[in-house]
Amino acid sequence: MKISLKRAAEKDWENVSFFEKSVSESKYYSAVTKENEVKEYIKKSHVFLILKDNKPVGTISYEMKDKNHAYLDGLTVHPDYQKQGIAKKSIEILMSELKGIRLITLVVHPKNTPAIVLYLKHGFYINGWKDNYFGDGEPRIEMSKENS
Repeated sequence: MKISLKRAAEKDWENVSFFEKSVSESKYYSAVTKENEVKEYIKKSHVFLILKDNKPVGTISYEMKDKNHAYLDGLTVHPDYQKQGIAKKSIEILMSELKGIRLITLVVHPKNTPAIVLYLKHGFYINGWKDNYFGDGEPRIEMSKENS
């Protein structure tokens, strides 16, 4: 299995929307699904299509908050491809791209145990809790990773 990341362009909005919708049933993930929202997301963040053997199977993204701080603002893997190590490999690829960035942060739903474990294994630590983080009535755990 070969996993790679390809930067999404505005023309990829339907692919990005498809993967966001594929996990939108979960109350643990705040999906971006409308055309204008997805296009804005692609402009604002570094959005990548996750490719498994050159076939899109998900997305991963981050937004630069400043030159020393990246915020991981999305990770989706289509349900048909989950539990195959794709998210793990995608995080590894992204972390190597962000190696020079001092601080990397993210938020995750407290009931999304697989994601929390994945982030902890990649050096993130839990540093806070926010009720109603996205205005969806659901709490989120704040996690950080500091690179030296």
